[in-house]
Amino acid sequence: MDWAMYEIMYGERYMDTPQENPDGYAAAQLTDKCDSLKGELLIIHGLQDNVVLPEHSYTFLKDCITKGQQVEFFTYPGHEHNVRGKDRLHLMTKVLDRFDRTLKPGT
Repeated sequence: MDWAMYEIMYGERYMDTPQENPDGYAAAQLTDKCDSLKGELLIIHGLQDNVVLPEHSYTFLKDCITKGQQVEFFTYPGHEHNVRGKDRLHLMTKVLDRFDRTLKPGT
C-alpha cells in the first residue's frame, strides 16, 4: 500500500530510497487512491505479518472510511505473510465465495 512503510531490504532493492525516488514512491502509494475503486474490494491480512505490516491495510481502510468507500476487510490472527495450515482452507473458501458473488454472470 505504501512502499515507504515496506521492509527496507526488499523495498529499496526495487524502489531505491524515498529520498532518491520520491516520484516513484508517490505514484506507487495506494493509501490515497481508494476513491478510484470500482466494484467490491476484499482485503485480507495476517495480523502477525512482519513483511507487509498491518498498518498498510489500516491506513488504506482509514482513507476508504473517510471517503465513504465500502470494502470488506478480514484478518487472520496468528498468521504472518501467508496463511497456512487448516486456516488456508478458510482463506481459499473466502476468496472463492467472493469470486462467485462478484464475477459469475447474473450475480
